[in-house]
Amino acid sequence: MAPNKLTLYNAKLCPYAQRAVIALKEVGVAYEEVTVDLLNKPEWYAAKVNPEGKVPALDVDGTILAESLVIIELINDLYPEKKLLPSDPIQKAQIRFFIEYFNKLWTNLFKHITGQLSLEDYIKEAEPVWIRVNELLLEQSQTGPYFLGDQFSLADVALAPFIARIRAVTSRSEAGFEFKAVKENPRLAQFLQGVLDRPSFKESYIGDDGFFTSVQKKFNYRL
Repeated sequence: MAPNKLTLYNAKLCPYAQRAVIALKEVGVAYEEVTVDLLNKPEWYAAKVNPEGKVPALDVDGTILAESLVIIELINDLYPEKKLLPSDPIQKAQIRFFIEYFNKLWTNLFKHITGQLSLEDYIKEAEPVWIRVNELLLEQSQTGPYFLGDQFSLADVALAPFIARIRAVTSRSEAGFEFKAVKENPRLAQFLQGVLDRPSFKESYIGDDGFFTSVQKKFNYRL
């Protein structure tokens, strides 16, 4: 049964929190939003909402859940008619694997942002990962624009925020830059563009400038 009240604790600069916003927009449910300043966290947040101090957190009729992947799967379970996860258990597992595998690209980008990896090395290490991402896409469907083909799913919800930030860094470092794997594989290119064109992503993204401002403040990151 659908809950009576949802409250999302969100920070617009956080890609993990954006996952929850995208999922909520996709199911079309009304919810309250409480903004948390991650650069100056209020004391009440860890004390009353999430002891880890992280966003997102989702209050469902008084029960608070944390961790973005847990939350987006919960949203799917609360509103199964929206079919953000397929009913087939193999496809569900493939979506979860795809999300986990893609995390390699974000983990290394974070290393770059925090000064542990040069941009040149990041791009070099990313190329074979993108090739494997393309293979996983083709295993699902020969055409996009989403992971499952024409069906939008939690795979797209989970990865869109990170795709945007990866492309923001690489495109700003060199005008017109594109990964070789993306240039050579139309299915991969279509997927990347497809998730970024989704209205739920566009409406919830802080924007490239907002992203750069946040990492400059938090990590003193400069290209």
